Amino acid sequence: MADIILVHGAWHGGWCWRDVAADLRGRGHRVLVPTLTGMGERVHLLSAETGVVQHAADIMAVAEAEEVREATLAVHSYGGMPGALATAHPAIARLVLVDAVPAVPGQSLLSGAPAEAVEAARARLVSGGLALPPLDPTEFDVPADHPGYPWVKRRLTPLPWRCLADELPALPDRHAAVPKTYVEAAGNSLDGPRRGLAQARAAGWPVVTIDSGHDLPVTAPAELAAVIDRLSR
Repeated sequence: MADIILVHGAWHGGWCWRDVAADLRGRGHRVLVPTLTGMGERVHLLSAETGVVQHAADIMAVAEAEEVREATLAVHSYGGMPGALATAHPAIARLVLVDAVPAVPGQSLLSGAPAEAVEAARARLVSGGLALPPLDPTEFDVPADHPGYPWVKRRLTPLPWRCLADELPALPDRHAAVPKTYVEAAGNSLDGPRRGLAQARAAGWPVVTIDSGHDLPVTAPAELAAVIDRLSR
């Protein structure tokens, strides 16, 4: 079976893939679930250097250390940006963009945002001005009455500001040749994934739709695991 790397999105950690990873392992895959620096259980490693480029290095370091081969890299939400850079690693054979934000060189997640909204976010920074406090899980389309809501609310950690502010560098040469599939959350309410979906359609990448909100690893783990399994065979 396949090597699969699952990468989380903003404010999350590797923990959010718990049910997806268990499902995929039950199907015989080797599944790696890293937590990006400065997030989740690695929140204590937050520094002024923590951002998109460091997170791409995190992904590639896992691929290298675990000696993965012909791997599926599945990236959720914000993970689409470092995931695009991580296609530089020769072991990444395919990219699954799970309701991911677009990866556009020279642009950040704040590109095009109203200046007043950016300043309001800056005013809320914690951790010495390095991170933005967690949002409520409902902001990621996890309903308050969903069984996973309390778990997600407990586990969310501040988001390194540079994840939002860093402009994406030039994509690696390998990126264009790596096959890509976009997994759309039909009930997504966030602008970033909407733009990611538009990028996928414009590029002609296959799109698979799951009837759930944005936080698919939490709200539709079985459906998402089935898609990743199929794409990894």
